[in-house]
Amino acid sequence: MNEFNLHVIGCGSALSMHGRHPSAQVIRYNQLKCLVDCGEGTQDRLKEAGIKSFKIDLILISHLHGDHVFGLPGLLSSFSHLKRTAPLTVFGPVGLKGLLESIITYTSLKVTYPLHIVEHDVDEIREIWSDDEFQICAFPLNHRVPCNGYIFKERKQKARFIKEKVEAHQLTPQQIKAVERGESITVSGKEMAAASFLHPPADLLSYAYCSDTRFDQRIVKWIKGVSVLYHETTFMEDKLDLADQTGHSTARQAAMIAKESDAKCLITGHYSSRYKDLTPLLNEAKAVFHHAWIAEEGKKYDLRSLINRGEY
Repeated sequence: MNEFNLHVIGCGSALSMHGRHPSAQVIRYNQLKCLVDCGEGTQDRLKEAGIKSFKIDLILISHLHGDHVFGLPGLLSSFSHLKRTAPLTVFGPVGLKGLLESIITYTSLKVTYPLHIVEHDVDEIREIWSDDEFQICAFPLNHRVPCNGYIFKERKQKARFIKEKVEAHQLTPQQIKAVERGESITVSGKEMAAASFLHPPADLLSYAYCSDTRFDQRIVKWIKGVSVLYHETTFMEDKLDLADQTGHSTARQAAMIAKESDAKCLITGHYSSRYKDLTPLLNEAKAVFHHAWIAEEGKKYDLRSLINRGEY
């Protein structure tokens, strides 16, 4: 079974208060580790979560506001101190390359590993990374500055053998490879379909990251049917005007997006520091979309288990 999990590193907004910190998450799919946003103090939060930052393969930055990017220069510097040699690709909106190159130049930051900075200015959904099993796409969000959302999609499942049947029929390595390719095989003179030896394939999972954004139904078509949606809930509905002015969403609006997109689950986040108790935000979201919960810093969510067991 493919491993697909989310580790929440920071779920606050601009100020670190009430035990919450600026935005950062780690998405892991099998051996691929992807850091999404890198607010101030992210590398310290990664240590607290037991995540080895130098093993991160990709970094995705949603936009260039400080609470999403101020931790990135320090992290890149730490990679050099840790003697990183593996290549690193950093994706983000236009301006990211100039920002990082200026910091590297004016601070004499020594980058000892291949660093690739890829800017993308999207007005539709577009693929930015993929392999045979996994795909990452960027799509535009409606914020005060250019801002990208990201969706992570499983493309296919690895074959899961029924161990008892493999042993009972004493399949050879060549037969096992044929089954993996979906081919029928001959066992004791009888032709048997590959499906006879495999568990039914699990549903393909997806995860969408939407922070920061005004309420914008345009994104529904890009995240339709998503398994798990992370959508910012900076404010409650009584701050609707402030949310629109600042380019943010309310908990009710995030729930509306989750409902319209047929998401299975909603994780709320990017909470304003004005809220010490997050229960009212959760209740506001649940009134529209029941399968919603609060992001918990330091918590790892097994997305497959979450969906399969209905743990929402």
